[in-house]
Amino acid sequence: MKSLKNLMILLVLLSTGCAALVVGGAAAVGTYTYVAGQLQRTYNANLDATYQATLAGCEALGLPVQDKQKQLSKASVKVIDGDREVWISLTAQSSTTTEVSIRVGYLGDELASRRIHEAIQARL
Repeated sequence: MKSLKNLMILLVLLSTGCAALVVGGAAAVGTYTYVAGQLQRTYNANLDATYQATLAGCEALGLPVQDKQKQLSKASVKVIDGDREVWISLTAQSSTTTEVSIRVGYLGDELASRRIHEAIQARL
């Protein structure tokens, strides 16, 4: 009976978005973290270089840019992947590292997000 109760608690936590899948370890540079439909990765590159790589990667994948904004310590890019919107958020973690978070569609798509991350990485 106790294991059933623990299972129910786990299911509630999973269904409310409190669970995270960490691939490759905790918040180290170059590892992916998939949380609440967003695939995050930290790159060893400053914000400007990562922003340019993001735009070039999206262009190489044939993802038309709908909106783009860049500020001093953060940037965002919105593209279209087929019939889904894609939101890419970039945040400077330091002068040499940038965190990039990608959400494909409203619910997220880890494989499609990973494909975009790979295109960004290839251009850094």
